[in-house]
Amino acid sequence: MHQDLAAFYENPEVPNSFGGGEALHRSVKGKYSKKDVKHWLSQKDAYTLHKPVRHKFQRNRVFVSDIDRQFQADLVDMQSLAEFNKGYKYLLTCIDLFSKFAWAVPLKDKFGKSVKSRLEIIFKERKPKVLQTDAGKEFLNKIVQNYLKKSECKFFLQITKQKLALLKGLIGH
Repeated sequence: MHQDLAAFYENPEVPNSFGGGEALHRSVKGKYSKKDVKHWLSQKDAYTLHKPVRHKFQRNRVFVSDIDRQFQADLVDMQSLAEFNKGYKYLLTCIDLFSKFAWAVPLKDKFGKSVKSRLEIIFKERKPKVLQTDAGKEFLNKIVQNYLKKSECKFFLQITKQKLALLKGLIGH
Protein backbone atom coordinates (compact mmCIF):
# COMPACT_ATOMS: atom_id res chain seq x y z
CA MET A 1 0.00 0.00 0.00
CA HIS A 2 2.74 2.47 0.95
CA GLN A 3 4.54 2.12 -2.37
CA ASP A 4 1.34 2.59 -4.41
CA LEU A 5 0.35 5.73 -2.54
CA ALA A 6 3.90 7.09 -2.56
CA ALA A 7 4.07 6.58 -6.34
CA PHE A 8 1.06 8.86 -6.79
CA TYR A 9 1.70 11.35 -4.01
CA GLU A 10 5.46 11.94 -4.28
CA ASN A 11 5.82 11.96 -8.08
CA PRO A 12 5.67 15.54 -9.46
CA GLU A 13 4.80 14.18 -12.92
CA VAL A 14 1.45 12.92 -11.61
CA PRO A 15 -1.16 15.72 -11.85
CA ASN A 16 -2.56 15.21 -8.33
CA SER A 17 0.77 14.82 -6.54
CA PHE A 18 1.07 16.64 -3.20
CA GLY A 19 -2.60 17.54 -3.57
CA GLY A 20 -4.11 16.32 -0.33
CA GLY A 21 -6.37 13.50 0.75
CA GLU A 22 -9.19 13.90 -1.77
CA ALA A 23 -6.83 14.27 -4.73
CA LEU A 24 -4.79 11.22 -3.72
CA HIS A 25 -7.94 9.16 -3.19
CA ARG A 26 -9.12 10.08 -6.71
CA SER A 27 -5.68 9.22 -8.14
CA VAL A 28 -5.72 5.69 -6.75
CA LYS A 29 -9.27 5.29 -8.13
CA GLY A 30 -10.82 3.82 -5.00
CA LYS A 31 -8.16 1.15 -4.54
CA TYR A 32 -7.84 2.32 -0.91
CA SER A 33 -10.46 3.80 1.38
CA LYS A 34 -10.43 7.49 2.24
CA LYS A 35 -9.65 6.53 5.82
CA ASP A 36 -6.56 4.56 4.73
CA VAL A 37 -5.38 7.40 2.50
CA LYS A 38 -5.81 9.98 5.30
CA HIS A 39 -3.98 7.72 7.75
CA TRP A 40 -1.08 7.27 5.33
CA LEU A 41 -0.93 11.02 4.66
CA SER A 42 -0.91 11.83 8.37
CA GLN A 43 2.48 10.11 8.58
CA LYS A 44 3.98 12.25 5.79
CA ASP A 45 5.84 15.43 6.80
CA ALA A 46 5.08 17.14 3.48
CA TYR A 47 1.36 16.80 4.27
CA THR A 48 1.25 17.48 7.99
CA LEU A 49 3.74 20.38 8.16
CA HIS A 50 1.69 22.65 5.93
CA LYS A 51 -1.79 21.54 6.87
CA PRO A 52 -3.56 24.36 8.74
CA VAL A 53 -4.50 23.63 12.32
CA ARG A 54 -8.23 23.86 12.92
CA HIS A 55 -9.13 25.41 16.22
CA LYS A 56 -12.75 24.37 16.49
CA PHE A 57 -13.93 23.89 19.99
CA GLN A 58 -17.30 24.06 21.62
CA ARG A 59 -18.36 27.54 22.68
CA ASN A 60 -20.49 28.43 25.65
CA ARG A 61 -24.10 28.98 24.68
CA VAL A 62 -25.78 32.24 25.49
CA PHE A 63 -28.73 31.67 27.81
CA VAL A 64 -31.25 34.47 28.01
CA SER A 65 -34.13 34.02 30.44
CA ASP A 66 -36.75 36.36 28.98
CA ILE A 67 -37.66 38.82 26.28
CA ASP A 68 -35.82 42.18 26.25
CA ARG A 69 -33.12 40.84 28.58
CA GLN A 70 -30.14 41.04 26.16
CA PHE A 71 -29.70 42.61 22.74
CA GLN A 72 -26.74 42.44 20.35
CA ALA A 73 -26.05 45.46 18.13
CA ASP A 74 -23.64 46.23 15.31
CA LEU A 75 -23.27 48.44 12.25
CA VAL A 76 -23.44 47.08 8.72
CA ASP A 77 -21.29 49.02 6.26
CA MET A 78 -23.36 49.90 3.19
CA GLN A 79 -21.19 52.74 1.85
CA SER A 80 -20.92 51.20 -1.59
CA LEU A 81 -24.73 51.43 -1.92
CA ALA A 82 -25.17 54.94 -0.48
CA GLU A 83 -26.00 56.51 -3.85
CA PHE A 84 -28.98 54.16 -4.20
CA ASN A 85 -30.17 54.62 -0.59
CA LYS A 86 -30.62 58.40 -0.25
CA GLY A 87 -27.14 58.78 1.23
CA TYR A 88 -27.58 56.20 3.99
CA LYS A 89 -24.20 54.51 4.48
CA TYR A 90 -24.81 52.21 7.46
CA LEU A 91 -27.47 50.05 9.05
CA LEU A 92 -27.68 49.82 12.81
CA THR A 93 -28.76 46.23 13.36
CA CYS A 94 -30.01 44.99 16.68
CA ILE A 95 -31.42 41.61 17.75
CA ASP A 96 -33.18 40.41 20.89
CA LEU A 97 -31.38 37.18 21.79
CA PHE A 98 -34.47 35.59 23.36
CA SER A 99 -37.15 36.25 20.75
CA LYS A 100 -34.76 36.74 17.78
CA PHE A 101 -36.74 39.87 16.89
CA ALA A 102 -34.47 42.16 14.90
CA TRP A 103 -34.25 45.79 13.82
CA ALA A 104 -32.32 47.43 11.00
CA VAL A 105 -32.27 51.23 11.15
CA PRO A 106 -30.48 53.32 8.48
CA LEU A 107 -27.69 55.78 9.35
CA LYS A 108 -25.95 58.39 7.22
CA ASP A 109 -22.87 58.45 9.47
CA LYS A 110 -21.64 56.64 12.55
CA PHE A 111 -21.08 59.55 14.88
CA GLY A 112 -22.28 59.24 18.45
CA LYS A 113 -25.24 61.58 17.94
CA SER A 114 -26.55 59.55 15.01
CA VAL A 115 -26.11 56.19 16.72
CA LYS A 116 -27.81 57.51 19.87
CA SER A 117 -30.81 58.79 17.89
CA ARG A 118 -31.21 55.41 16.19
CA LEU A 119 -30.90 53.54 19.49
CA GLU A 120 -33.66 55.80 20.82
CA ILE A 121 -35.91 54.64 17.97
CA ILE A 122 -35.27 51.00 18.86
CA PHE A 123 -35.54 51.57 22.62
CA LYS A 124 -38.93 53.32 22.22
CA GLU A 125 -40.27 50.02 20.92
CA ARG A 126 -38.42 47.69 23.29
CA LYS A 127 -35.61 48.44 25.71
CA PRO A 128 -33.06 45.78 26.75
CA LYS A 129 -31.60 45.34 30.19
CA VAL A 130 -28.22 44.50 28.60
CA LEU A 131 -26.69 45.60 25.28
CA GLN A 132 -23.75 43.70 23.75
CA THR A 133 -21.70 45.17 20.90
CA ASP A 134 -18.28 44.88 19.33
CA ALA A 135 -15.53 47.36 20.27
CA GLY A 136 -16.44 49.88 17.58
CA LYS A 137 -16.01 53.53 18.50
CA GLU A 138 -19.58 54.20 17.43
CA PHE A 139 -20.74 52.43 20.62
CA LEU A 140 -17.90 53.44 22.96
CA ASN A 141 -18.24 57.22 22.64
CA LYS A 142 -19.56 59.37 25.52
CA ILE A 143 -22.85 60.28 23.86
CA VAL A 144 -23.94 56.65 23.41
CA GLN A 145 -22.54 55.55 26.78
CA ASN A 146 -24.35 58.37 28.61
CA TYR A 147 -27.58 57.48 26.83
CA LEU A 148 -27.24 53.82 27.85
CA LYS A 149 -26.61 54.80 31.48
CA LYS A 150 -29.59 57.16 31.43
CA SER A 151 -31.70 54.34 29.96
CA GLU A 152 -30.49 51.97 32.72
CA CYS A 153 -29.16 49.59 30.08
CA LYS A 154 -26.01 47.70 31.05
CA PHE A 155 -23.38 47.58 28.33
CA PHE A 156 -20.63 45.10 27.56
CA LEU A 157 -18.29 44.32 24.68
CA GLN A 158 -17.65 41.17 22.72
CA ILE A 159 -13.86 41.11 22.99
CA THR A 160 -13.01 37.65 21.67
CA LYS A 161 -12.30 36.83 18.05
CA GLN A 162 -15.67 35.16 17.84
CA LYS A 163 -18.08 37.75 16.54
CA LEU A 164 -21.59 38.52 17.71
CA ALA A 165 -22.84 35.16 16.48
CA LEU A 166 -26.59 35.67 16.26
CA LEU A 167 -26.32 39.14 14.80
CA LYS A 168 -23.72 38.12 12.22
CA GLY A 169 -26.04 35.29 11.18
CA LEU A 170 -28.77 37.86 10.63
CA ILE A 171 -26.66 40.11 8.41
CA GLY A 172 -24.87 37.29 6.59
CA HIS A 173 -21.25 37.69 7.73
